[in-house]
Amino acid sequence: MPQPDRDTLDHSPESAEPAQELLCDQAELERLCARWRAAGSFAFDTEFIRDDTYEARLCLVQAVGGGAGEKPVLIDPMAPTIDLKPFWDLVTDPQIVTIVHAGKEDFEVCLRASGKPPRNVFDVQIAAGFAGYGYPLSLTRLVEVLRRKRLRKGQTLTDWSIRPLTDEQIRYAIDDVAHLPSMYGKLSRELERRKRTAWAMEEFLRFESSEHYVPPVADRVQKLRGSKSLDGLGMLTLERLLKWRDAWAQEKNRPVRALIRDDILVELARRRPRHARELAVLRGFPQARNAKVTQALVDVIEECRATPKEKWPQPVETREETAMMRSTIDLLSAVSRAVCFEQELSHDLLGGASRLRELIEYELGGVDTVPPLLRGWRLEFLGERLLDLLRGRCQLHFTGWPKSPRLDVVLRDIGPHDSQANGAEKPAAEAVPAAAAPDEKPEKAKRKKRGD
Repeated sequence: MPQPDRDTLDHSPESAEPAQELLCDQAELERLCARWRAAGSFAFDTEFIRDDTYEARLCLVQAVGGGAGEKPVLIDPMAPTIDLKPFWDLVTDPQIVTIVHAGKEDFEVCLRASGKPPRNVFDVQIAAGFAGYGYPLSLTRLVEVLRRKRLRKGQTLTDWSIRPLTDEQIRYAIDDVAHLPSMYGKLSRELERRKRTAWAMEEFLRFESSEHYVPPVADRVQKLRGSKSLDGLGMLTLERLLKWRDAWAQEKNRPVRALIRDDILVELARRRPRHARELAVLRGFPQARNAKVTQALVDVIEECRATPKEKWPQPVETREETAMMRSTIDLLSAVSRAVCFEQELSHDLLGGASRLRELIEYELGGVDTVPPLLRGWRLEFLGERLLDLLRGRCQLHFTGWPKSPRLDVVLRDIGPHDSQANGAEKPAAEAVPAAAAPDEKPEKAKRKKRGD
């Protein structure tokens, strides 16, 4: 990954001028939205608080036009004179490019406020992964690499709902969007040079699906630790308990996990108690002393028991992970990392070991759903190569240790016996040499955006 020269980093304040006032005038907001629409692109970020409420409380919107010489604007959504509808109309307009960094949570706010997901998104964090800079990079790190600037830190735990904002808060908020248009331009050119624009656009399209922000409850169940060991009735019970908790949290306007933790719900789905007093033995469940809550939980469980078996979800069939299965996953992981390093594409964009397990299960006939590694750009970039490896069509050559280690994926000649043994119904993918993966891992974003 390209590294900035520490001696050339610009440490001068980007926003040394006096801090600007928050925009609270509706007519000015509408004028700005019209100007950004005419420019065809703009960037935005948000600051919100969701520590104690069911939904995030929007406290600040930072935006800047995509044209040259545009200055960031700070919009106060808490002002009674501001209606953000013209702004969300921009975000959801397919003719306007909306530039963000790690924008999922910002777009959640848009979906809740407007009822529509964003359109025509360009996320610089994702684009950087396709352009060879690593993924997921915090905004601070990405600005260092692309702009040779060092952003301020220190406002991560700020309460953005308090007015007036301090000068430091305002300057920090400006920094969150000031560099996005220029990074958009540089990354767009780099993606075009590498012929990866279509790949990045495929990833950006996920932002345009409402399910990206509110996945179906069945998908949420699959991601909870311990859920895969539940039987069909347990899966149904867990789905209903999740829905009940969501409704309760929304009614109380509290974060869902502040009311009942995920692991408690999984355990309730496993035990399926018939009486409220049975819940008192669960550790980490202070609501067990609330008779109204415990009775409601028992009622949900009893409703599930009364559901006909044919309406239960199918339990997850788990295959025992043998030593050879783990070795196979390790082998595929080594190949994918080596190919990513050679081709300068962040491995984290492909997904982790779970994606490799999905691929293996599909190849073994255990599932019918085509896994992500065999769809879209992932298939083109790596999926076919991994299938060739599983089917015995390739050999691995490791050379150059220790000075210049190199892992090459080499097609081998396949005889009639091999074709029958390996079910060679698909043509072999073109072999691409791959160097060993570097020691440095992509920087993890510790915060939603800045990673400060």
